[in-house]
Amino acid sequence: MAAIYAERLKKIRKDLKLSQLQVRDHTGINNKTLSGYEAGRNKPDYDTLKVLCDYYGVTMDWVLGHTNNPHSKLTEAERDMVEKVELNDDSFIKGDFTFDGVELTEDQKRKLQAMARLLLSQDQQGN
Repeated sequence: MAAIYAERLKKIRKDLKLSQLQVRDHTGINNKTLSGYEAGRNKPDYDTLKVLCDYYGVTMDWVLGHTNNPHSKLTEAERDMVEKVELNDDSFIKGDFTFDGVELTEDQKRKLQAMARLLLSQDQQGN
């Protein structure tokens, strides 16, 4: 399975009906290099990823899998939360989370944490 950035870079290019040569002509990124990114053989550096995202009209957060909305920018706090949530400690319980606009109580967060641990342990056991 290809890395999420590879899948999404290829998807957005195809959704926009662009060839790799067209992307090269507009961005200066070699089409063979782009092919490597889309296949997951190589990772674009920050500057290259920014050029591609700007050209495609999507956010880096979407390409990197931090959000499922290609046009929604995460706040710095949301990005930090995505990268730091750890279900094995109390950082999840201490975090501010909402559901349908209502902040979750500590008890609700503990229940979610327990359910997530159960589901993830079943996945790891192959159930």
